[in-house]
Amino acid sequence: MKVSEWIAAHPALPATVDAGADFETAVERLLGDPGLRDIYVVDERNRVLGHLSHRRIAHLLLFDHRAVHTRRQLMERVGDRGSVDELMENQFPYCRPGEDLDDVLHRQLSNQTEALPVLGKGDVLLGAVVLTEVMRHFHLGE
Repeated sequence: MKVSEWIAAHPALPATVDAGADFETAVERLLGDPGLRDIYVVDERNRVLGHLSHRRIAHLLLFDHRAVHTRRQLMERVGDRGSVDELMENQFPYCRPGEDLDDVLHRQLSNQTEALPVLGKGDVLLGAVVLTEVMRHFHLGE
């Protein structure tokens, strides 16, 4: 099955925040949905620019409560939690509509990503392959 077929049958969008949003907006979005693990940063044309993981947000939010800090963490702290486009990871797993779902699942599982974004031409967000929905589909035969 192609990813395009999957998202047509199982429409879903990953959590997003606008590129100019502040760190607090991302935190509120994450804490507002207990199952949320990935937030994608998008521009005004809905192009995915980067990714903020649950772990990354936790590291930044709980910085003052950790006894030990790496050099990278100390340097990030200098920026004092700016906008999400300054804090996001530029490299992140994604898939394209023409890929086989089996190949995408391998990437998704390897990267421990619940909602893998599907990017179209120009990296515009088309949808997401949600791991829980894939599990439900194959387990229940839906």
